[in-house]
Amino acid sequence: MDEISAFRLGRVKLDKVPPNRLATLARVGLGSKAPILERTPEPKRTALLTSVVRHLEASAIADALDLFSVLMQVKLISAARRATDRDWLAARPRMAKSARMLDGVFRLWSEQLDLLTESGADLDAGAMWRALETEIGPREEVMAASVLLGELIGPADEEAEAEMRRLLATRYNTVRPFLSLLGESPALWTTSGGKRILEAVKRLPALARRKVKAKAADAS
Repeated sequence: MDEISAFRLGRVKLDKVPPNRLATLARVGLGSKAPILERTPEPKRTALLTSVVRHLEASAIADALDLFSVLMQVKLISAARRATDRDWLAARPRMAKSARMLDGVFRLWSEQLDLLTESGADLDAGAMWRALETEIGPREEVMAASVLLGELIGPADEEAEAEMRRLLATRYNTVRPFLSLLGESPALWTTSGGKRILEAVKRLPALARRKVKAKAADAS
């Protein structure tokens, strides 16, 4: 991409040339052999070569961005999700045990409350706890199972997004070289669209070189 952009033809003003005309010239130029292009009279030869290089530059930029997208997906996003899935599978037996215990608590207390409702008796909290410890287990184990299950089930949607960002940050060094290369490439600045995104990409190399202290990162 950088080798093609070194010709600097991406900076040539061609706003007045219809895009379909440029595409036709590029197609003719790409389909022609070098000797034929060399014998082509001016200004047609310059028009053909300019169109070809502009087409190749746009294609190279698109290919580079597609490759970068694949690398980000494979090396960063998918890897973080796989790590999350492995953690979930490893925790599944403990989650099942805790869920069975809490299900037993619900069934026991539901039956006790139904009996109280039918008999019209007052609720005896002490009796409820004694029934739990007799039928299910010590109160401390039940409370520990509840805490563990809450941790294993995972956060709500907005918290899950924050957790995914945390996991992505742990794999930042994996994609750091790609970010620097992308931000330092002069070819991207030949495009006119997405200026805000391009400016952000341009700052990536400087951000990648920063050494942020852990305390400062936490505060931000």
